[in-house]
Amino acid sequence: MRQSQKVSLIVVAVLILLALYGLYPSLVFHSMSLAEQEELKANDPTEYYELKNQALRLGLDLKGGMHIVLEVEHPAEGEIGDVQDRVLEIIRNRVDKIGVTEPQIQTSGANRIVVDLPGFTDIEQAKKLIGETAQLQFKLLPTPEETQTILNNIDSVLAAIEPSSTEAGETEEAETKAADDTTMEAIVDILSEQAPEQGTPIEGEDDFFAEHPFTTLMDQADGSRFAIPMSDYYEAERMLNIPEVLAIIPPDIQVAWSTRKFYIGERAYQGLYFLKARSELSGEHLIDANPGFDQFRRPIVSFELDSQGAKRFSALTGANIQKSLAIVLDDRVESAPTIQSRIRDRGQIELSGTATWEDAQLLAVVLKAGALPAKVNIIQNSVVGPSLGQDSINKGKTAVIIGLLAVIVFMFFYYRISGLIADFALFLNFLFIFGFMITPGINATLTLPGIAGIILTMGISVDSNVLIFERIREELRTGKTVRASIDAGYARALLTIIDSHVTTLITALFLFMFGTGPIKGFAVTLSVGVALSLFTALFVTKVIFNMRKKYKTLSI
Repeated sequence: MRQSQKVSLIVVAVLILLALYGLYPSLVFHSMSLAEQEELKANDPTEYYELKNQALRLGLDLKGGMHIVLEVEHPAEGEIGDVQDRVLEIIRNRVDKIGVTEPQIQTSGANRIVVDLPGFTDIEQAKKLIGETAQLQFKLLPTPEETQTILNNIDSVLAAIEPSSTEAGETEEAETKAADDTTMEAIVDILSEQAPEQGTPIEGEDDFFAEHPFTTLMDQADGSRFAIPMSDYYEAERMLNIPEVLAIIPPDIQVAWSTRKFYIGERAYQGLYFLKARSELSGEHLIDANPGFDQFRRPIVSFELDSQGAKRFSALTGANIQKSLAIVLDDRVESAPTIQSRIRDRGQIELSGTATWEDAQLLAVVLKAGALPAKVNIIQNSVVGPSLGQDSINKGKTAVIIGLLAVIVFMFFYYRISGLIADFALFLNFLFIFGFMITPGINATLTLPGIAGIILTMGISVDSNVLIFERIREELRTGKTVRASIDAGYARALLTIIDSHVTTLITALFLFMFGTGPIKGFAVTLSVGVALSLFTALFVTKVIFNMRKKYKTLSI
């Protein structure tokens, strides 16, 4: 074996090993069921996301996901086009930072944006990622005495305008009591002489509820946060929106709910905060935000401020040590930690309630991408379920396997041993296509049209070898030796192969330039497949045929 042949074999072997190494995470990840993926995500999110990021990406039609139509509310006349473009760019930045594969984000009409998110099936997460304006503010809290005064005033106003539930039931209770017979009256008299059992209303308790209709809804207070049971959340919100209640809340005070619910034991609560209306610092000074965990494995978001923001934050925290500072996102309180020491350019946002790693990741994304210049409303959303995507994958696999087997069998029976060499080149072509798609920096996404492009590549790959084999056969028929026939076959087929591949590449290039969505996926796999089929036909198979030149006869 010549030295050049050894080098060529080593190059091919190294490429095969690199492709197999790169595709191993894809094989592991995509061979797992959805339940197994969710279990890994819950038990070891770091390993899950590392494996997911290294695996071959699937498009909306294969993976499932969301199709969302947004409507932009323009703040002023004459800014329509500019606002829509800015909203689109910020949404694109958010989606790119969260790592959604092959998203499609484009304008539609004068005030709409269409977003396709492969892999997203959670509507609430999509709303957080896309719909939130992400106005970050830091606000101080009033003193406990000021807060208590406000609560007392709210109770007083509600007690004056809200009818007591005990009063409403007095008439009915009196009628029921009058209808009792003598025996029942005797029993009641006996019971009334006994001490009240646990759970029996204590004398004066109904009066307390009537005088404190709002604060009695608060089950428990946690520092600066008041806990409202979820069963009473809408009632509390209704009370706070009564005009008379709004009128007695000082103009420098803001009432805000927590971002999400939290649990005490098995009972769900919503947090209620009283804040200073003045914003001490806004998110415009934020230059970086990253998700993480604190020492108790609770999700947090670490942030970094610019020089001006660092000066203001340092002055703010230094002057308010041992006071609570609320971190407010879109008028919802994420958390309100107590300032323990002066903080300069770096800090962290503690996520409240039932926050997960995904919540921290989404919050970091929307903060880094910036606030939307206008409000957006989700007017339409539809979900492509993973089962539908899996059905597409299964059908694509079936098509590939049937086509591949048909080509392998035909090539073997028609070209015998040489046909098996062509089949080997076809296998390498598949391996190298997927290996190229998962190459860092490229990270192409596989779609259903992309699978169609791969299937088309099978025919193109075999076609190159067919041209070479037919040329070699013609040379052998003229009586030339095996060595001379192989050399002449490759030399005379070269221009024809290059010509056919270049014309196909030109077509694929224009499909990629002017196509959108699935058409681009088809163009990518077709282009890569054509280029790699040229490589395998003129390099890989040629190395093998060069090793066969010493044979007296050739199985072809």
